[in-house]
Amino acid sequence: MTKDLFAEEPSSAEVTPVEVIEIKESDLQLVVSEKTLGSLTTNAKQIREIVKAGLDRYDIKNYNEGNIALAKADKALLNSAAKAMNTKRIELEREFMQPFAEFKDVVNDTIKLINESSTKIETVVRQNEERSKKLKKDLITDYFKTKEFTIIPLEKIFNERWLNSSVSMKSAYAGIDTEISRIKSDIATLETFGEDADLLKSIYLGTLNIGSTLQYANTLKKNRKALKAAEDAKRKAEEANRVNVPPPPPSPGMWGYDAIPAPAGGSPEESPAQSQPEEAEEAEEAEEAEEPVKLLTRAFKVTTTRENIIALGNFMNENDIDFEKIEL
Repeated sequence: MTKDLFAEEPSSAEVTPVEVIEIKESDLQLVVSEKTLGSLTTNAKQIREIVKAGLDRYDIKNYNEGNIALAKADKALLNSAAKAMNTKRIELEREFMQPFAEFKDVVNDTIKLINESSTKIETVVRQNEERSKKLKKDLITDYFKTKEFTIIPLEKIFNERWLNSSVSMKSAYAGIDTEISRIKSDIATLETFGEDADLLKSIYLGTLNIGSTLQYANTLKKNRKALKAAEDAKRKAEEANRVNVPPPPPSPGMWGYDAIPAPAGGSPEESPAQSQPEEAEEAEEAEEAEEPVKLLTRAFKVTTTRENIIALGNFMNENDIDFEKIEL
């Protein structure tokens, strides 16, 4: 009879299988089946009453240089009594606390074992959550690519909350759609700023904050208006200086410097009279220019096509009308 070379040899020592016990929460509820509070009968209270009654005997006024020996003896007596009582108290306290100390050690050791197992399980749970979040983020990234919205990266609008298990993929996709719609609307608003549109869109795409971008746009408009006002004032001043410059003296001629030929159609005396209306008119124009301009504010909602919205924005920019976007 041939022997099977691959047959397992019977083991001389039997291996006892380890029984795996499932722990239930109810199994870990601490139950006190018996509790007996210690009972202690001593004469501690009697000793306290004796000490209270004898305090006058040991008052400091009863000692002086004449009875130093008595003072030393009383001091030794009191110290010895206090030390003996404290030593006995410590001895009894240890005896009474021994059962509770053992109970405390068992409980602490059990809690340590539970925490060790919980920590190991937490590692597995965390790894699973990380895999789930990575899978979810990959799906969100793929969805964002389908929108072909390349003017910003996904990280600009990504919300970590979308990766929570409590947030569905439908809600995460809706969040992306909302962000893209908001950005498109904000860019349409910035396109109404004419020559500043490209600069403002570049600033906005860096922050995605339409409020701060519109504030910057208004600052640009005010600065441009102030610069234009300064240039107009300078030009008017130069024109006024040219008008008020006296004519150069006549060249010496046959009349000499004392005789000035009268201009055609009138005498020399008529020139000052003719210039007076022009000077009065310029003075009136200057006074009107110095009067402050009254600004009014009106709020309204417009419903029309995107092209009309842009045209309306261009009109307001060209006419130096400050405006801001109101979220509806």
